[in-house]
Amino acid sequence: MTNAPRRRAFYAEGGQTHSSPIPEGVVAGGFIFLSAVRGVDLKTQQVETDDVEEQARLAFEAARLALKTVGATLDDVVKIAVFFKDMNDRVAFNKVWAETFPENPPARYAIQAVDFGVVGDKSRLLLDITALAPEA
Repeated sequence: MTNAPRRRAFYAEGGQTHSSPIPEGVVAGGFIFLSAVRGVDLKTQQVETDDVEEQARLAFEAARLALKTVGATLDDVVKIAVFFKDMNDRVAFNKVWAETFPENPPARYAIQAVDFGVVGDKSRLLLDITALAPEA
């Protein structure tokens, strides 16, 4: 029997930070779970724009960086939950989704939500991402 931890939290250098004491992600059981990926500018850690397409691109860039930290890519993503402040933003988001996953996209669902945990910022969406962890 091994004493190795069954799960491991991680943080990407230069990656998205959170106002809450949560990691950028966790690796466990052959999966990677990313925490609350938002469309923040990684330099300022702020949501700088109201534009949904730009927020989606920034969110996927943050996800790419986080996944790279543990040896994975967006091709390893198996499921994404999208939380929108306004479900009408799906049209703009779907454009970026199609660019990000031109073939073989992950499973996905979307819901409308009100509270993303950051009062007063411009967040229009939040991603909850599950990916396959690379074999050790």
